[in-house]
Amino acid sequence: MPLNSIISTSLSGLFTNQAALRATSNNIANVNTEGYSRVRVVQEASVTQGQSSGVNIATIERVVDKFLETALRTSKSNTSEFSSQREFQDRLQGILGDPSADSSLSSRMDQVFQSIADLSLNPADVLRRTQTLSEIQSMFQQINLFSGQIQTLRGEASLQISEAVDSVNEQLQRLNDLNPLLIRQQATGEESGGLQGQVGQALSSLAELIDIKVETQSSGAVYVSTSSGYPLIDSSLSQLQYDTPGIVLANTIFPTINVSRVNSETLETTSSAVDLTPNIRSGKLEGLLEIRDNQFPNLSAALGELGARIADEFNAIQNAYSSSPAPNSLSGKQTLVDGAQDPNFTGIVTFAVVDDSNQLVAKSTVDFDTASPADFDALVTQVNSDLGSDGTLALTDGVFSFTAGSTANGVLIADDATSPSQRAGRGFSQFFGMNDIISADQPGIYETGITGAEDHGITAGETIEFRVTDSNDKELSTVTLTVASTTYNGLLTELNDVTGLGAYFTFSYDSDGALSWTENSGFANSNLQVVADNTQIASTGLAFTEAFGVGVQYQASAASNMQIRSDIADNPELLALSVFDATGAVGDVVLTNGDQRGALAFQSLQTSLVSFEDAGELKATNLTLSQYLARFLGNAGLQAVRASNFEEDNLALQQEISARNSDVSGVNLDEELANLIVYQNAYNAAARILSSVQELYDSLLAAV
Repeated sequence: MPLNSIISTSLSGLFTNQAALRATSNNIANVNTEGYSRVRVVQEASVTQGQSSGVNIATIERVVDKFLETALRTSKSNTSEFSSQREFQDRLQGILGDPSADSSLSSRMDQVFQSIADLSLNPADVLRRTQTLSEIQSMFQQINLFSGQIQTLRGEASLQISEAVDSVNEQLQRLNDLNPLLIRQQATGEESGGLQGQVGQALSSLAELIDIKVETQSSGAVYVSTSSGYPLIDSSLSQLQYDTPGIVLANTIFPTINVSRVNSETLETTSSAVDLTPNIRSGKLEGLLEIRDNQFPNLSAALGELGARIADEFNAIQNAYSSSPAPNSLSGKQTLVDGAQDPNFTGIVTFAVVDDSNQLVAKSTVDFDTASPADFDALVTQVNSDLGSDGTLALTDGVFSFTAGSTANGVLIADDATSPSQRAGRGFSQFFGMNDIISADQPGIYETGITGAEDHGITAGETIEFRVTDSNDKELSTVTLTVASTTYNGLLTELNDVTGLGAYFTFSYDSDGALSWTENSGFANSNLQVVADNTQIASTGLAFTEAFGVGVQYQASAASNMQIRSDIADNPELLALSVFDATGAVGDVVLTNGDQRGALAFQSLQTSLVSFEDAGELKATNLTLSQYLARFLGNAGLQAVRASNFEEDNLALQQEISARNSDVSGVNLDEELANLIVYQNAYNAAARILSSVQELYDSLLAAV
């Protein structure tokens, strides 16, 4: 072999083993670097014209298992999703507290019924009345706190979504900046292990935020998309946008997480925005979206259902009885009734005026079964005619009021003992909230008692804007309904129009006048949201969707700002505990101070079964108030345990995959030190050959 060939061969050995030593040293230096994958030098024989001419480096490659890398990213996404849920659920559990503690909501409710039991022993005792009202208000303060904190936590989840979106954008920009370097090193054949390590770290961080799918191109560039296939990085860069609202309430409609193509230099958008939310399947973003849009709204709805039923049951008792002495006036809540409407009541109700000695001054009895007034205006006329100057019943813009003619007298409304007045399952006084003890931001119960043939009083041309989303919160449609009908049945037909909302839902009224809707085939778990409603039912000031509770916010808001009516809180003697004697004549005593029957009726609520509607994850059922409260707290605890268990399961899987991946890609010091010795010896041998050739050349030159 010519000496020049020997020199060339030995030099190739020197350069190759020098590169191998450099790669091995880099592996050893990064033994403690998280996420670092070791590199391996692949050598090949150098062949020139069929003759071996030394050795070349075929490639310096990262030692990775693509399957394990993908599985590790997936497990990180899943773990991060449930970690974010568990964090918020833990915070909520801290707010709810220990159910066995004296300060818990369960204990508050028990204390309410205990105080009512004490009151029933001596109903005339003002101190016992005050204590009862205090316990009820303490329970409401707890409910109000929970209701407000759930919305606050939803707002914080939204804020974290905004921060996570910023982090996603940062990692996408980082990957986009690395791609040109990868392409250049791939083209020049340079070692790219360091760059690929940076790419791996960026992908790992990105996977914790959002589920991703990674494809390495032949050019060396890395393309990233969501697991559903929506591109985030390919030949161009995409960026996410999300603007969190400042204040979050039950009726807040959150903006979507949009994505658009941008100029990689200026980050200015170069394409229209697309809703990315339906393509987010796991990662921190999905966990926060689940908390914000599903888990906490479900709990909020269940709490609202509890609040609505507590208020309805307590108000039923307060309206069925009277205080002694009776109040000078009663004023009801806002309803959708109009003076020209048929009352739609059955049974018998009495409107009475009593003096400060509880003696009957005047009364008017209305029999809706045998001689029902034609409409509410006729009802008002009949009652006022019977009472004369002793009392006045009025209906103004959907609100009833009843006032004694003299400031020394009081008024009351009492149902017949054997045939009580009823509309949508409630007596006259309760239906109109004439003597309610509890109020909240929303009633939560929307059994209106209307019939479809009645006029709704909405002006033609007024509009309602709805938003329909699927189970992944992807917007299916925005529908604007323009009212053209005059009756409730006509409005129902417009809601069921298949060119609008009728394509997704079927609406109907039940026998109590409550509006309900079910998803059509193919649109299971779709959601209906009200974006804007500028309608007004007659002169009531009520929008259609507000009057019928269309939208989850109305159910949730029934647990917001719950409180005892201010005049009752200030004057416990207004607590209605006495029974009106409907058989009494003018001048007879018809109320008894110290009557315990009202207190016993309040006490019976502890064991009375209440009909609850579907609310969040809780299905319709018949339970006592305490049992439903226990079910609500149990559901909240179940959500927390579920998130914690899923986090633990996925973390265990992540650790297992990480360990296996480390076995493949991690740096083993023993192996690297052994390689270091091999490459060092090979380098020394090549250098020795080169030295020997140099000696041969020297000998030849000396002999000339």
